[in-house]
Amino acid sequence: MPRAMYLTDMDHNPTREEPVFRFLDAYAPLFYFPHRYFLISGGRAGGKTYNTVAYCIYKLFDPEYCRIVIARYTQRSIKSSIYRDIIDLIEKWGLTSFIRFEGEDIVNIQNGNRMMTHSFKMTDKSAIAKSKGIANPTILLIDEAQELPNEEAFIVLNDSFRNTQGHTQIILLFNPESKAHWIYKRWYLNSKPNPIWLDDHCFIHTTYKDNPYIDPLKVREWERMRDIDPKYYSKHILGEWQEIAEGQIFDNWKAGWDPDPEAKRIIAIDFGFSNDPTAVIDCRMRNTKLWVRELFYGTSMTNQDLAEILKSNGITRADTIIADSAEPKSIEELRRAGFTVRPAIKGPDSVRSGISKLLSKEVYVDPSSKNIWNEYENYRWMQGVNRPIDEYNHAMDAIRYALSGETSGQYVLMR
Repeated sequence: MPRAMYLTDMDHNPTREEPVFRFLDAYAPLFYFPHRYFLISGGRAGGKTYNTVAYCIYKLFDPEYCRIVIARYTQRSIKSSIYRDIIDLIEKWGLTSFIRFEGEDIVNIQNGNRMMTHSFKMTDKSAIAKSKGIANPTILLIDEAQELPNEEAFIVLNDSFRNTQGHTQIILLFNPESKAHWIYKRWYLNSKPNPIWLDDHCFIHTTYKDNPYIDPLKVREWERMRDIDPKYYSKHILGEWQEIAEGQIFDNWKAGWDPDPEAKRIIAIDFGFSNDPTAVIDCRMRNTKLWVRELFYGTSMTNQDLAEILKSNGITRADTIIADSAEPKSIEELRRAGFTVRPAIKGPDSVRSGISKLLSKEVYVDPSSKNIWNEYENYRWMQGVNRPIDEYNHAMDAIRYALSGETSGQYVLMR
């Protein structure tokens, strides 16, 4: 590569004067193992994205033929995630003069090697993958692979990328989630890689413990969480697969966003500001099926900001919005901004009634709606009490509000 040698730690020669990027040793298999599949996961500061991106850039400058396809479930997400990481690292390493951009493709002008972005989505319950005319790819990197709605989507994408000229690497980059996820069910057993796959699969999982370049003070802070909040430490710091939560309220929701064309659309809002986030959820309902996806989930939003978010998502006066009735001022301000907003009635026992209604639905969640999935996995009943915890419930409350019908001019939970 130009002006620098990029090596793994075990290959590092400390006498060299050139700037050296050090791959963590855990990623050496990408260079040396003949496996077709690499499943790369990790916890906080494990370096999985940085090292994988660096590997792809390394291959871009390899004298051998290379075609890298970087895929994610939604193309819009690619531009703000790993694609941006690639551009940033190319700039950081001073390599911009060696490449040119052809749309979103990144081309090495010296050897013709190329990186391409690719998106795919579920249509009519089947995975559709269009290869954009890509011939003989050598590396397929699936970013945020946990967003893939099911195993079928992976199989179709995987089968559509074949190289007649030589070896192809399929790299799945993901964050471990619930053991109910299809990735766990396909490749893992008892929280470890299933041995049946080890002949042609390499599993790499790194955490801060594998990264010697982390600030010791930060390490001490994370390790303190091991005693303060063991579940947080396990899930977010170590990136371990999680058991289904004890008392978890919902446990059978499915990934997917393919609502029936005749489904009724409701935009649901649970207001928040500083500590609690505002959740704006797009809900589609037909008979016993419910499809949901988040349009916004965040804090520090004024009602004026919220109006702009609704407009940017194509919401107009023709759309019905049902919002938290505890915020009449916010509802009125959104009405004056040109939206059709109705309050959800919070009658006695409305929370449990809403939960019961949701439990009767076949619910599908957009795979990229991370905050809905996070609440889904953590929303649970209080121990020994027949009511839910008052946490992880902002998207959940909004979805409950959507399950409402107009009765005598008022919105109440449907019976």
